[in-house]
Amino acid sequence: MKTVLTVVGLLAFSIPYACQGLSPRVIAISLLILLFSYLMLLPSLKPLIATLADNPLLTLLMMYIAASCLWAEQEQTSSMLMVLKFVTFSTFGLYLVTHYTTQGCIRLLVITLSILSVLNLLAVVLVPSFAIHGGVEHTGLWKGISGHKNTLGTLSLLCFVSHVIYFFRGTRKALHVGFILLNALLLIKCQSTTSLLLTSSLFTFILFILLFKRIRSVALRGFFISSSCLLVLLGLVFAFIYGDAIALEFGKTTTLTGRTEIWQGIAGAIDSHYWFGHGYGSFWANRPSIYANGIRFDLTSSHSGFRDLWIDIGLTGLLATITLAITTLFKFRIGKTDMYTWLTAAVFFLFIVLNNITDSRFLNSLAIYWIIFVVIVIKVQERHRLTVAEKANTKAIQHASITLGTTNRTARKKRTPFSYALNGVWNGVLGM
Repeated sequence: MKTVLTVVGLLAFSIPYACQGLSPRVIAISLLILLFSYLMLLPSLKPLIATLADNPLLTLLMMYIAASCLWAEQEQTSSMLMVLKFVTFSTFGLYLVTHYTTQGCIRLLVITLSILSVLNLLAVVLVPSFAIHGGVEHTGLWKGISGHKNTLGTLSLLCFVSHVIYFFRGTRKALHVGFILLNALLLIKCQSTTSLLLTSSLFTFILFILLFKRIRSVALRGFFISSSCLLVLLGLVFAFIYGDAIALEFGKTTTLTGRTEIWQGIAGAIDSHYWFGHGYGSFWANRPSIYANGIRFDLTSSHSGFRDLWIDIGLTGLLATITLAITTLFKFRIGKTDMYTWLTAAVFFLFIVLNNITDSRFLNSLAIYWIIFVVIVIKVQERHRLTVAEKANTKAIQHASITLGTTNRTARKKRTPFSYALNGVWNGVLGM
């Protein structure tokens, strides 16, 4: 029952209808999930406190985001409700990491994404007027129950790559192939360029890791890494030189569909609240009009998660988040033990980091993205701490063995003629 309710909670955080905005429906759902998380965490306060203490930067960041309502420009009640939502999905993330192993957390996320992909397809088939874009923008493109083609693209991307990894694991291949094809269809029909590019990049990364793990020779591994780095470098140079031509070929521009113009338009908003931001959710709640190069943009985010963090919680919060992301990436280890689980976690985390360059997937979007970020940060730190402890124990055992060996050799050297004679008599008695 607990697992079912956990998946229901993750689904609620993945559907705009249930987690975006400040409607009575969204607040009621948030309160129910917060109550569930609280009741589950209450008997396990000791592991929760240990988790928070082991992740001081993440703990301070969450407290700082919640406290930003104190200086938010938004109406105070609305600001407090925004913080309530943030506390809800952060608490749910803490519930996940304290009640499930890394494998369990990833499994629940994959199950949730798989259910979402089926629901998105059913929505398109059964309620096309709701699940397919109409009007002026994105006409005819699929959005499913995700509310927007880009959101559908990112969720389908995560489901696609996770099932690719589990396909290589070698169990239930037919099931994984089915979900791979389903999410490939969703990615094609939503036509989210960013999602398609990220899918290709992460798929290549998966193949790289799986091939690298199969190579035993150190020399071949070195050659494989250097060749891969060279290919990536050549690809970046090619994209830099021919970027305009490539973009035009696909009907795009180097402004990233107006994103660079939006980023110019929000520069003033960032400068006016440089260090501490406007308060979580405060700036975009008023749906401001952004002007850049004579063009007006009415938006709810800047299409950049890092810039939205800067607007919401200032450079202080942005630097804390970037530090968390970088340290987590450096602590990642994809070893032989449970390799496919950790590879899935690494791909999810890379998605969060890369996608927030040109889209907002930290706080000003579906809560599922922040939950993924929190879960992986904590689980990577947990594994890193255990690895450090194991190395320390191994060194202590080796040191004790060396010390004991030295002591025995010293004791043998200090034996007197009498001790040798006594030892000979004792051996004779045993021989009898």
